[in-house]
Amino acid sequence: MGEWIYRTDLHADWMSLMFFLNLLFILALFKIDPNRFKSLINILGSIVYFGKYSNDRELNYFSFFNMFSFFIITNSLALGYFSLSIYNIQSMELGFEFFYLLLGLVFVLSIRYLIVHAFCKELNIKHKIKILFFKNFTYATQYSIVLLGLLFLWNYSTIPLLFIESIIGVLLILWVVNQFRLFFSFIKSHTNDVIYIFLYLCTFKIAPWFWVYYVFIETN
Repeated sequence: MGEWIYRTDLHADWMSLMFFLNLLFILALFKIDPNRFKSLINILGSIVYFGKYSNDRELNYFSFFNMFSFFIITNSLALGYFSLSIYNIQSMELGFEFFYLLLGLVFVLSIRYLIVHAFCKELNIKHKIKILFFKNFTYATQYSIVLLGLLFLWNYSTIPLLFIESIIGVLLILWVVNQFRLFFSFIKSHTNDVIYIFLYLCTFKIAPWFWVYYVFIETN
């Protein structure tokens, strides 16, 4: 049996491999659809992206482009918590804990998607909120790509950690503001479906993260 690799070894093979793997995921997005990828990373041009890629074909979350985007999102979340968990009571020290969390995120978020998909289809509201899901997924991919770059600098560069963490904090605030803006904008234009939005927020948007924390972090 090999020895455990601790997070203090910032150049551990597994962590370097994960950043390299995520780089391959990003390159895969470019290879699959260069024009869409360029439009995706143009955060200021998100409106154009939504208008061009919100058709049924692009909303297939099992397409290669969306699958790689999903892997980027889950990897950035896992790497983010692992890197910054030194400031948390539930600090992660072992590389195994990272992979346990990563698998947990993939499992929980995949199950959440399937449940939400079935729920919306049963209530016949899928056509009303599919653009909301698509926008949310797109923003998550954009922010995750930026976060991966910041996390790489946090782990491997000589830039002061406080500076990088401040940028990550600003990124988190922008994400929260963006989420509020997205949902309030949707509620404003779909007042008859407010009950479904609150049900989604409470049951499918917030609750899964408690499960992730309790099962895959606190009791790991």
